[in-house]
Amino acid sequence: TTTRTAGLGSGSTFPVGVNTVTYTAMDGAGNSTSCSFTVTVVDNIPPTLACPANITVNATAGTCGKVVTYIAPVGADNCSGVTTTRTAGLASGSIFPVGVSTVTYTATDGAGSSTSCSFTVTVVDNIPPVLACPANISVNATAGTCGKVVTYVAPVGTDNCSGVTTARTAGLASGSTFPVGVNTVTYTATDGAGNSTSCSFTVTVVDNIPPAITGCPSNISVNAGAACTATASWTV
Repeated sequence: TTTRTAGLGSGSTFPVGVNTVTYTAMDGAGNSTSCSFTVTVVDNIPPTLACPANITVNATAGTCGKVVTYIAPVGADNCSGVTTTRTAGLASGSIFPVGVSTVTYTATDGAGSSTSCSFTVTVVDNIPPVLACPANISVNATAGTCGKVVTYVAPVGTDNCSGVTTARTAGLASGSTFPVGVNTVTYTATDGAGNSTSCSFTVTVVDNIPPAITGCPSNISVNAGAACTATASWTV
């Protein structure tokens, strides 16, 4: 008689891995012979893994980033023992910097098959720079000129992110001779994201110097004529 003495029978569901099946033949005298073979089931099915959708948020005021939370993906597999790890990018709850950050997760099963997925976290810098111009300035003109040299402290912009630039976009620079009248000076601060803020102030030069008259003639004395009048002339 021949009987299966180890392993599963034909038509059974064999688990992943190497399965040994043994048969033994025995005659009436009690002599026996056995033979074995293996049934190897290879797990060639990679895990499944679904990342969350791409995320876009605005930066937090006063910072060049944003705390972002997301639900970390968990891999699934036809066999137990799958592990999921973050293989790139920041963890949920981290401060993501302004710009596009890529987060990648990888699920690996017991057979070494793996599946990865990625998503992006975009932090938009929508916060304009801060810029404060000096107060309006009023000065009197310099004697002998129709203006005044005026100095002021040029404003410098600040921003939640580095890289802000400040430029004078209208009016004269500090130390220039400002003409009599009202002169408007404008400065603009621009950050790396293209957000900008402008401020203006006026420099008013007052002409408080009266005109001067030169060449007035000396007092004139003439004798009257027969008609009791006299003709007098002078250079204006």
